[in-house]
Amino acid sequence: MMLTLLLASQIYVIAHRGEHLHHAENSIAAIQSAIAFGADYAELDVRTASDGKLVLMHDKTVDRTTDGHGEVKDLTSDQVTHLVFKDYGGNVPAFDQALDAAKGRIKIYLDWKDASPEAIFKILSEHAMLDQVVVYGDHGELRELQKLAPGIRVMPEAGSGMYLALGQHLLNPTVVAFEEDDFKPEIIAKALDKKEEIFVDRLGDQDTPNFWQDAIDRGVSGIQTNHPEELVKFLREKKLHP
Repeated sequence: MMLTLLLASQIYVIAHRGEHLHHAENSIAAIQSAIAFGADYAELDVRTASDGKLVLMHDKTVDRTTDGHGEVKDLTSDQVTHLVFKDYGGNVPAFDQALDAAKGRIKIYLDWKDASPEAIFKILSEHAMLDQVVVYGDHGELRELQKLAPGIRVMPEAGSGMYLALGQHLLNPTVVAFEEDDFKPEIIAKALDKKEEIFVDRLGDQDTPNFWQDAIDRGVSGIQTNHPEELVKFLREKKLHP
């Protein structure tokens, strides 16, 4: 089968940590900006505070991005959500707030950093958003989430060919995550052979039109970017985005 027969008619734009070039990463403003630019997904990092509530934070600690100090797991959700982002102001959002901002406007690419399957299932259920997310995590976590929410879109990392095969066996995913190290022809072919969508990171030096086009030519369905506005424009010019 020729590669051209496998190309998607639409490429999803995934805003890495929201649109965080002009707003704080994992902030409500970053989600709103991603929506305004026409992104399809906001990639958000979820962690658990000491009281069991879920908040948005990429790192284990709050030190890099906020005016606070310490690990998320040692702070209450109230303490975390009262922290102010260093560069752009505004408070760290609870996951509840992020879901409210996103619902019906943009889907969530949930990067599962530290949370129980039960907590993820509960909050998505309460917001009626089980069908508006794709959840990235390890095999064990994703399998437990599938037991709670059959049909939820889980997304394992491709990794090596053997790791991808294991994820396919355990999870039967409809979408697989790729990054620079595993975005190789032989591993891509294994995902496409199963008719799985490919969401690939094009970050850092690879977040450019040349690398976006290369990803499209290889059969991806979604591109994670730090430049959602530019990627949307690029895709629209090629009639690959509404």
